[in-house]
Amino acid sequence: MEYFDLSPYDYLDFPLPMRAVGWLGPRYGVQGAGAAPMTGAEMERLRVASWRIGSVTLGWHDCDFCGAFEGNGEYRYYLPDGEIYAAPMMILHYVEEHGYRPPRELRDGLRAAGQPRWDWRAERLHTVLLDQSEDPDFRCQAAVDLANWNDPRALDALWHAAHDEDLADAAGDEIGRSLATFVDRGLMRDLLPEGLHDMVRYGIGEASSR
Repeated sequence: MEYFDLSPYDYLDFPLPMRAVGWLGPRYGVQGAGAAPMTGAEMERLRVASWRIGSVTLGWHDCDFCGAFEGNGEYRYYLPDGEIYAAPMMILHYVEEHGYRPPRELRDGLRAAGQPRWDWRAERLHTVLLDQSEDPDFRCQAAVDLANWNDPRALDALWHAAHDEDLADAAGDEIGRSLATFVDRGLMRDLLPEGLHDMVRYGIGEASSR
């Protein structure tokens, strides 16, 4: 899949509108490669923001430029201005190995970014996660992305999701990983996995071992 930077993202269905960055391929080449490379500070901000992979699929994609790297899934960046950018997991490889320079909108947004405030994006994901009539894939992605907000409402929704048997069957590992982030941030003093779905416990264990 290839997009021109800042195009509307429509590769996979998602409950929020997003813009595409870093979806490189032979049609458009390495976008931004003729400009000055990213600074060390810009690269570090991108690495820090690329902390959670979502939308992992069954297949892998080889780099079209070197064939020496493969990726699966995507990073989603929630910026203070309300924009959301979706990038392939390979974005860091493209920057480091092929001179890709993400658009200014993303670079500037990451410079200004901190912990996002609860807003319409968080409210939408919160609603999707708790609504058993919603699209199951949407609920799974909401379980991943709500962890971007260090907010008791996100934690409460994820805790309820951990006890939803059908959702835990489908996305228990992601729910567990998201819950574990709240322990790391101090919003939960402890996380006792006893009584939780096996996949939720697995996700907690995976996150805790890193």
